[in-house]
Amino acid sequence: MQLSNHISELLFQHDCVTVPGFGSFLGNYKPAEYDFSEEKFHPPYKQISFNSQIKDNDGLLAKHISSKLNLSYENALKKIHQEVLDWKQKLQHQTVQLKKIGELYLNSEKSIVFVPVKSVNHLKDSFGLTTLYVSQLNQDKSDNVKNIPTYFKPVKKSNLFKTAAIWTCLVFGLGSLYYNVNNKFIEQKIVQQQEARNQSKETVQKAVFDLGSLPSLTLNVKREAKQYYIIAGAFRVSNNAEKLVLSLKNKGYDSKILPLNDKGLSPVAFSGYSNRDEAVVNLRLVQKKENKDAWLFKAN
Repeated sequence: MQLSNHISELLFQHDCVTVPGFGSFLGNYKPAEYDFSEEKFHPPYKQISFNSQIKDNDGLLAKHISSKLNLSYENALKKIHQEVLDWKQKLQHQTVQLKKIGELYLNSEKSIVFVPVKSVNHLKDSFGLTTLYVSQLNQDKSDNVKNIPTYFKPVKKSNLFKTAAIWTCLVFGLGSLYYNVNNKFIEQKIVQQQEARNQSKETVQKAVFDLGSLPSLTLNVKREAKQYYIIAGAFRVSNNAEKLVLSLKNKGYDSKILPLNDKGLSPVAFSGYSNRDEAVVNLRLVQKKENKDAWLFKAN
């Protein structure tokens, strides 16, 4: 099994992919940039890093492999464990190559060093964008120079700093393009919402002076369902579960008791989330601050 392929697939969708018992690959957005040494533009990309401290299983990788390979969750975990053992063994005497992600090796202090590959861009918004090569034309005494268009006019060495300034502006311009496009849509949405509010306000003002016979009004408020819960423990005695809920609420958590599980226990949650990535981030904080044995549970 090529575990690196599954990790790479998940990095397109998530910013944190944890390999149980080994570490986590993290993705951070980076704007477009210009490489002066290689004379080329790089599109916006997701920079991949590695953290060996975050290695508790959050279920994401195992669930993905279980679905892709049509395996049970337990068998998927076994395959991950076997791959991790192989990585750890290889790291003792060689570099581990992870296809589409990067390479791992041990430094003199026996700590894992990660070097990401540059050939794969895990940022979905940059799909289809390739590296753009843009080089400076040098002064040439040949007759061909006379035929060069003015917008490709050779740059003299005395204009080196002006040229550098132009490249810098261009790099920042490309870097902000991603945000500007999104901001434009956001601004349009705000304007539309403001117009809707104004129309509602006019309707209300008219209704104040002409109430008439008003029909009954039924409002259906749809709340975003919480699917992911950080579990603090599970109890057979309901009184113990209630005591833990009260204790967690006193600490500021939105704690609650979940329905009985298949073992007849009542799980107690620190809090619930509708977004999985948000739940994983908070799980790490809870494990570090409150309970290292806390785990993530997805409700049906």
